[in-house]
Amino acid sequence: MKRMLALLAALLLLCQIPLALADTWYCPQCGRKNDNNFCPVDGTARPANTQTQQQTSGNYTQYAYVTGKLSMKLATRTGPGTQYDEPGTFLSAGKQVTVLSRAYDNRNDIWWVQVEFSESGSTYRAYTGVKRFSNLNLNLIPVEEVIGKCTVSQSVTGYYGPGYNYKAIGKKIPAGVSCTIYGYAYGGNSNFIQIEFYDSSQGRSRRAWIPEGYAKNRVMY
Repeated sequence: MKRMLALLAALLLLCQIPLALADTWYCPQCGRKNDNNFCPVDGTARPANTQTQQQTSGNYTQYAYVTGKLSMKLATRTGPGTQYDEPGTFLSAGKQVTVLSRAYDNRNDIWWVQVEFSESGSTYRAYTGVKRFSNLNLNLIPVEEVIGKCTVSQSVTGYYGPGYNYKAIGKKIPAGVSCTIYGYAYGGNSNFIQIEFYDSSQGRSRRAWIPEGYAKNRVMY
């Protein structure tokens, strides 16, 4: 009987080892072994198919609105990666911003987050790397996803957020460009959608918010 129990215990142990190994993950930034899908050193989260997704029901794309404290100056891009254009560098270490969503950068194996902040009387939404935050829990922040596609019907001014109260982008978006849609905000006379497109004049991808009336051939997923 004792031999049978010992054999059974050994078999159970062998069954658990592959599961443990399969769940082991190494942070691509610091190399730290981690079994919790989240690196406490630099905020990198493990990509997975079970991430919390942005909700797109109702009149607004649902974001997290989590407060994040900066550990360095806020360098920004219009989208989640270095292939997007740069609005600029803002604020300073110790300042707080609102974190809305996150997107994984497959080129560099890091997470970027969409943040909202104000500086010099202007309000922005832009993207920055998670390394610029201290103790930011990415598990609370939903992952972005493509929610539609469209074409810009005519030349239009883009904004750094869903409304005319956000900073306007100086360079207009030309008519005819094909776009993917990542967000929307409908309400009153200021219905806006967040689009991504390739700006051939700059050789970069861009994201911007535009009035939804300038989007034709729109298909929402």
